[in-house]
Amino acid sequence: MKKLIVAALLVIGLSTFAQVEKKEKESNNPMMEKMSPTERAEKALKRMTKELKLTDDQQKQMKVLITEQETKRADANFKPSKEDRLAMKEKTSKILTPEQNATWDKIQEEKKEKKRR
Repeated sequence: MKKLIVAALLVIGLSTFAQVEKKEKESNNPMMEKMSPTERAEKALKRMTKELKLTDDQQKQMKVLITEQETKRADANFKPSKEDRLAMKEKTSKILTPEQNATWDKIQEEKKEKKRR
């Protein structure tokens, strides 16, 4: 009888542990969830500035665009559609130079590949 109880507790403990680990993997970056939309926009802009060497004018334009996007994303019911993503890509490509666009596309592809794994 003791063995049965121990085995049952072991199974329950392992299944609970597996579920907790799965939830941690689902949230890509828990720190990003705790940040406000403005903070996420600032972080994204800094990363883009560093990776793409944005000019001051480009930074101002991208800040408006990214802040708008992050504000939408803050809504729990917001699921970006394909049209939303294409519109964002189009707006971004108008701001960036062709070289910066190529670099940004490469970064986005790497990000997609990393997500698929």
